[in-house]
Amino acid sequence: MTYKNIALILICINLISCSSVNKVNNETNLQEPENIKTLPLPTNLQDGTVWEFQSDLSDDFNYKFAPSNKKTNFGKGKWYNFYQSKWDGPGTTYWKYNHVSVDGNDLLITSSRWDEANEDAPKAFQANKMNKPNGGISAGCITSNKQVLYPVFIESKASVANIVLASDVWLLSPDATQEIDIMECYGGKEPGNSFFAKSIHISHHSFIRKPFTDYQPRDNGAWFNKEGITGWGEYCWNNGDRKYVRTGVYWKSPIHFEHYIEGELVRVLYDKALVTKVNGKWEYGYPTMTNGKLDVKQGKQKITKFSTLNSYSFEELKKASNASTVSIIDPYEYQGGKGFTKPLNIIINLESQDWHVKAGRTPTDADLKNKVKNTMKVDWFRVFKPKK
Repeated sequence: MTYKNIALILICINLISCSSVNKVNNETNLQEPENIKTLPLPTNLQDGTVWEFQSDLSDDFNYKFAPSNKKTNFGKGKWYNFYQSKWDGPGTTYWKYNHVSVDGNDLLITSSRWDEANEDAPKAFQANKMNKPNGGISAGCITSNKQVLYPVFIESKASVANIVLASDVWLLSPDATQEIDIMECYGGKEPGNSFFAKSIHISHHSFIRKPFTDYQPRDNGAWFNKEGITGWGEYCWNNGDRKYVRTGVYWKSPIHFEHYIEGELVRVLYDKALVTKVNGKWEYGYPTMTNGKLDVKQGKQKITKFSTLNSYSFEELKKASNASTVSIIDPYEYQGGKGFTKPLNIIINLESQDWHVKAGRTPTDADLKNKVKNTMKVDWFRVFKPKK
């Protein structure tokens, strides 16, 4: 081999090495992707149950999908880049097709200022929402093409947008009467939002559409806080070096929901009682009613204490349920007393909710122009069903 050939080989090796380095430097937190099929399930679910990975509903987002100006399927047909109906969002939200993309590592849900004169597709379902023509928020939303039905465990690994918008991972029936919230997180710590930014909201809704009526558990336990985190948007943004949080729900039966954060069981609702992990202790309790209305204490749904234990016990939860006469799942029986029985779509989105806007909590133009902070990222989403 001549010196000329050796030199050429060395140059090629150097170019390949430099190319690899540049790729790493250009991709924030570029890591070997996790195997979402074999990544351990929460310890609580490792009870001898055989879990079957649902590949047709799970996604590692290790591919690319460019923003599109029309309704488009992506992820091998698992998703489309809009909400499940023509409705384009709550409050001052305007969901737009082109605010959804996949960059080879993450699903990206972006946000921007809504501009009626230069509106991205689709055209607003209702323009000038909440009479705020200059306060609208264009944002991304995706919906699954297939639905999930109990018993099923669903988990995502997401990075909350560091902005005053809700970063959401949730389930909803096609008729919008049954909803389970896996993660609802209100992002940035801007003035007026610091209280909400420190919590992850884990809940469910039972709806009547006409006249519109909404039940959800409104006790303190529906707001998960973690020591040392004063804002989930700030935590996940991490000065641009993004962090992620795992949130999941085991929808075990029509009357049994288990909520998980970072692989840890934190809250369970079963029939007529609930239990929440608070400061390392498990607090068991149940709701009550007076004259057909749920009891309230200091503005929150009243939960009568049943017991406090050092560990989670389903048997204890059943005892609390037996002591109760009021459902924690659907106390007004909007679902006919059957609980949650309908197949649910998977939805991931950003949104500007009306109750935040009414309180003055809405993103500034500067926040919306900051693409580093105003984007929700999802590393993966996975679904398992227990083997029959």
